Amino acid sequence: MSSQALAARPRDDGKERTALYIVLAAEAVFFGTLILSYLYLRVGQFDWPFNHPTLSQLIIPALNTAILLLSGVSAWGSERAILEAREGRLRLGLLVTLLLGLVFVAGQVFEFNRAGMRPSDQAFGGVFFALMGFHALHVLAGIVILAINLVRAFAGDFSPARHMAVSLGSWFWYFVVAVWLVLFAALFLI
Repeated sequence: MSSQALAARPRDDGKERTALYIVLAAEAVFFGTLILSYLYLRVGQFDWPFNHPTLSQLIIPALNTAILLLSGVSAWGSERAILEAREGRLRLGLLVTLLLGLVFVAGQVFEFNRAGMRPSDQAFGGVFFALMGFHALHVLAGIVILAINLVRAFAGDFSPARHMAVSLGSWFWYFVVAVWLVLFAALFLI
């Protein structure tokens, strides 16, 4: 094989994926610890000072969950699109995912403001807001990744043979969606 052919081949030795998996595993432990802390306070021996959400109070979080699930589908679609050499669909999928992510963050900010808790509400409010806040930060990090990939997609940087950044960005986004599903259940349903 010529040196040009070797240089043109995508570098997929698995190190990038392994690094992402290690980061996601560490993040899963982080969120797991916070969730266990929350559940200990919520269902443990402490009197939880806040009422369980009513059905009407679940509307915004449920809509936010649907928005994030849709964004996961569009992230998957963008990853599939580049594998099929459909660059227009890749750009559209990345843009839709990015916009849905922004709508989700706006919904979380709204939920922060109406939650009835404050970070100063001792451990109760602190752990609730730590969970919501760190998840929002992860969503914002995912939005940055999506924006970078979108700019690169418009520049024509991706192809079926060269798409690692799209795949890694999608896997990070799937993680954000999965964490939210657990948080939604823990924070609003238990």
